Amino acid sequence: MERDELILLGDLNYIEAMRDQTRACGGTIIEEEGLCMMLGPAPHPILNVLVRLDDRSTGEECIEEAHGLFEASRHGFTLILRNSADDSDVREAALKADLVPLLSPPEMILEERLAPPELADDVVIRVVEDAAGLAAFIDVAADAWTTYGIAPEVTQRTFASGKLVGAPHVRAVVAYLEGRPASCALVNASHGVAGLYWISTVRESRSRGLGEACTRVVTNLAFDLGARAVSLQASPMGEPIYRRIGFEQIATYELLAALEPGS
Repeated sequence: MERDELILLGDLNYIEAMRDQTRACGGTIIEEEGLCMMLGPAPHPILNVLVRLDDRSTGEECIEEAHGLFEASRHGFTLILRNSADDSDVREAALKADLVPLLSPPEMILEERLAPPELADDVVIRVVEDAAGLAAFIDVAADAWTTYGIAPEVTQRTFASGKLVGAPHVRAVVAYLEGRPASCALVNASHGVAGLYWISTVRESRSRGLGEACTRVVTNLAFDLGARAVSLQASPMGEPIYRRIGFEQIATYELLAALEPGS
């Protein structure tokens, strides 16, 4: 596929994955005047998302509308600036409104299957198919994402219903080290592509190749689901791994945050 098409489809998948996450945790999605506002069930910005879908609203209108919604609920929110369109006016308005730069994750793409992982004898990777698998996935992700300041209860709230991991267009895996949940990853397919999300390894099991192993497995599951390409937004720890196994950077996202009131 051409680069511009990959960037557009990556945006569409990322936004749809955030919608799925909001629905699964009992949140509300409001789409009007070219804006998509995802109001989560708790104040943390990771559960509350703003993205402009088209240019019916100016940057100032976008931020004003979002503040009205999220502040009424006393929630923070994360603003995602798209790569497939010019959101510079949204960025300018956000900075004027004192949103703070949060992350600038590279958007990375792969268009072919990966070699399956070579696992040590004490490692097994399983697809999440039951309540025990879901609990293992949640335990791993909740531990891992404290590295980035996300409290365990926020991650638990995101996945507790099982609706996201159990969706027909989603696959999740857990790597077990000596029988204990140690790493996980999730793939969400939409718009003819698929995105990798929540690639996580518990702190005491890092630097053992488990995150790479899970990434390889869910990447190939994405192609099994019919994806023409696989995208991800790389974390600082994950980026060198993804690059080494074949993912290529095609753009860079910019995320800004309005912190929850009183934080």
